[in-house]
Amino acid sequence: MAELSPDDFPAYFEAIHGAAPFPWQARLLADVAREGRWPTLLDLPTGAGKTAAIDIALFHLALDAASPPAQREAPRRIVMVVDRRTVVDQAFERAKKIAETLTGARDGVLRAVADRLRALAGLRGDEAPLALAQLRGGMPRDDAWARRPDQPLVAVSTVDQVGSRLLFRGYGVSDAMRPIHAGLLGNDALLLLDEVHLSQPFRETLRSLCRYRTWASRKLPDRWQVVEMSATPGSTSGSAGVTSAASDDRRVFGLNDDDRRDERLARRLQAKKPAVLADVKVSGGEGARRAALAEACAEHALRFVAPGRAVGVIVNRVATARETAEAIRRRSDGSVDPILVTGRMRPLDRDDLDERLGPLVRTGRARDAAADPVVIVATQCIEAGADFDLDAIVTECASIDALRQRFGRLNRIGAIEDARGVVLVRSDALAKDYVDPVYGKALAATWTWLGEAARDFGIQAMAAALPKGERLDAMLSQTSHAPVMLPAHLDAWVQTRPSPEVDPDVSLWLHGTDQEHAPEVQVVWRADVTGTLLAQAKRDEEAREALLKRVEACAPVGLEAISLPIHAVRAWLQGGAAPELADIEGRAMEDDEGDRRDGRLALLWKGDESRVIEPGELYPGSTLVVPGTYGGLAGGTWDPSSQVPVSDLGDRARWQQTGRPTLRLHPDVMRQHAGVTDAALPKIPIPVVDERSDAEDRAEIDAWLSETTAAAAATSWLGQVLKALAVKGRRRPALVRLDGMQLAGEDGAPRVEEGYFALVGRFRAHVEGAGDVTTEDDGASYTGVEVTLREHLGGVASWARRFAEQCGLPPEVARAVELAARWHDAGKVDPRFQRMLHGGSELRAAVAPEPLAKSALVAADRAARAHAIKRSGYPRGARHELSSVALLQGCERLFDKDVDRDLVLHLTASHHGWCRPFAPVIADDEPVELALEVEGTIVRVSSDHGLARLDAGIAERFWRLVQRYGWFGLAWLEAILRLADHRRSDEEQRGDIGARNKR
Repeated sequence: MAELSPDDFPAYFEAIHGAAPFPWQARLLADVAREGRWPTLLDLPTGAGKTAAIDIALFHLALDAASPPAQREAPRRIVMVVDRRTVVDQAFERAKKIAETLTGARDGVLRAVADRLRALAGLRGDEAPLALAQLRGGMPRDDAWARRPDQPLVAVSTVDQVGSRLLFRGYGVSDAMRPIHAGLLGNDALLLLDEVHLSQPFRETLRSLCRYRTWASRKLPDRWQVVEMSATPGSTSGSAGVTSAASDDRRVFGLNDDDRRDERLARRLQAKKPAVLADVKVSGGEGARRAALAEACAEHALRFVAPGRAVGVIVNRVATARETAEAIRRRSDGSVDPILVTGRMRPLDRDDLDERLGPLVRTGRARDAAADPVVIVATQCIEAGADFDLDAIVTECASIDALRQRFGRLNRIGAIEDARGVVLVRSDALAKDYVDPVYGKALAATWTWLGEAARDFGIQAMAAALPKGERLDAMLSQTSHAPVMLPAHLDAWVQTRPSPEVDPDVSLWLHGTDQEHAPEVQVVWRADVTGTLLAQAKRDEEAREALLKRVEACAPVGLEAISLPIHAVRAWLQGGAAPELADIEGRAMEDDEGDRRDGRLALLWKGDESRVIEPGELYPGSTLVVPGTYGGLAGGTWDPSSQVPVSDLGDRARWQQTGRPTLRLHPDVMRQHAGVTDAALPKIPIPVVDERSDAEDRAEIDAWLSETTAAAAATSWLGQVLKALAVKGRRRPALVRLDGMQLAGEDGAPRVEEGYFALVGRFRAHVEGAGDVTTEDDGASYTGVEVTLREHLGGVASWARRFAEQCGLPPEVARAVELAARWHDAGKVDPRFQRMLHGGSELRAAVAPEPLAKSALVAADRAARAHAIKRSGYPRGARHELSSVALLQGCERLFDKDVDRDLVLHLTASHHGWCRPFAPVIADDEPVELALEVEGTIVRVSSDHGLARLDAGIAERFWRLVQRYGWFGLAWLEAILRLADHRRSDEEQRGDIGARNKR
């Protein structure tokens, strides 16, 4: 392993970023390397480069890689958490730059760091040393970030997403996957809680977890720490750089005199950001008042518009931002086209916007005095994390801490001398008894203080001017407190499948007891889903099956979903007035106690359990699939008044997120792809009922693929997908036939829903995607590639052993994980399960040389799966993992005194998320014998093993292990096994069957 020391950090930093680190950054790295632990609080001002904490954490991890696995101190997963809905995340962009630079490093300190990070996961020299993730709103079968437990990872997310996952109730995460998310975030992780003053309840929750994580009788490696980061006045700081807070002896790190003398940092700290105030007279209803503010924002913004200048307008409501953008467009007669930026966007739309915005406003850009002016209209989403450097801003008044964040986007590095700002306030916000829905009374208190003297929002100027004590407290954002966390709360949350009837609402521990929480749902738009089909699917099972076939052909993923408050989506579906929204995580603007009247229908997406629902049936964490014709987006941003059809991003999102090529040949879907083709698309083949053979369909599709590949732009996502689908042999994509059907329209007249084909790749075509393998249900057995049980079990055991060793598990625990991996799918020897994997064919199952673990069918072909299940006779809902436990219990000689028998049996039973604490009860009316050869001996058990009984010991074993390894320790061990299963399945889908013994 290449030599590396703390003295190499400046060279590493400059090689990536083109500039030496600030003095505090090098000093912090030296402190962390010396102590092996981080300070509890980083008290650093806005603009001081706090996101360099990522560089420091990664370099410390590289230093630590030379230690034996069991002795390592540096956490592998570095998670930046902020309580804001950001549109362009500076931390994630920084992490991307680091990852790309390290991946391409050929020599020197960068190669040394890269190779050490690779060594932590046993990666090859051509593999990326660092994984990246943005934890957005989740959905079933969408766990892209949770790929493996040993690879270094930088993730950026919000309090809601990280906090709910950490407490075993991940928003939008399926019950089956919750333990994996909790296990990864609750172990081997460094949580960097940015702008900690915004997250007081979560801060308190994390401190409770620090205490409860030690409650285990058998210790596992402890590499978990929380670091609070804040630029807010009032946090404890010290002039010498590292001090102890007197209240609880916590270490605090801040700037010292060396930092203030640094020329580059001093320029940022001393940059001038003068602001003037203007109140806006408003009257009438809320709509009229909002319109008056929007007009005032537009008027002031246009005064700053000039060639080469970047102007930002920041307001407190999404609706105000939309109206302001329109007012600017109208007042300028279209000569100024403002860019609307809110946090209520689909990730792919957000990525497209970021690509457009970056060159125009990013810090460090070369300013061109002759360039067209840029105007950005935004919400709170650019307060934190957005690396914007604006020449002028117009902002609606907010609390003092929010305003300081907004002005942090103005003259960010002190590069200009004529920066200007305007703060506006609605006149009704200054009424004596007014309480702002977002900022409470802090807004008025801040306005009063600002008006007492000329104000400069420069970092040093504002720090010197701010009042102290109670007056400052009155100007800060509302704070709340989390309830006292008891062990009983963790006992409730650790029960993930099934969850207990009394289930504490985790939002109270994320946002506090005296703030109304706005639970959210995910919305996905699809062009091949219609309102008519939804209506009929609500009434009859045949239409529901047709609907689910369409959606499962390209199952939704996170990149195409928008996260919205449940009450906003309900009102939109009902056609009522759109509620006010702010871009603050978890904050309710309006009460969700409205009516539950009927409205437009939506598909509640839950895989096999999906169903059509009415607005009143929505619940937090739901994922909804709606027709594109419902509208709801304008310019990529949430606009419930918009009737313009919304684009279908399904095929593109699945390709970019998972690496699996998918293309639905629905006319309305394909029509949207015209923008990424060099020529008109050839006529799309359609299914002809009972008139053609499968071979004829295949021939026509092959011809169409050949023509279309030539028409599509080769570098576009569509061109890449077409190329990946135009393969032959065993890699040939599955052809999913989605037949048309006759439906009853709203007027009762018959309407024909045309059929279409969908092409689904059997293999992942690029490694950048995170894959789509999960262990949520038996859909994981339908991967499109036949794999024998022997190959699969051996491959999973190899991965499990590797993960356990790399994570530094004690040898006896590592052996238990490996043994469970070697047996986890043994229950698939059930002859009925084998028939199911062979497409329902008893003959093919009988003549197969050995049992299968994976089927040649693809999970996206719902009809083929249903046919296989029906013909196999396998009880619907039966759990093969319980049969695996029964077989294990019939082979007691496997358990020597150094293996934790309880752990082996539990990991086997829980590898699809069940048995935490209870197993599902499924009747097996016609049981069969299961037989498995083990070391020359045949182990035989009945499929009617009775392990779902309450007295079978499954639940008791779970609670013993929780006490033994802790709430989070047991989840981590489960995650290690299940991610080994995922990675082996991922290898199989890429065609790397022979990779099982190369590790």
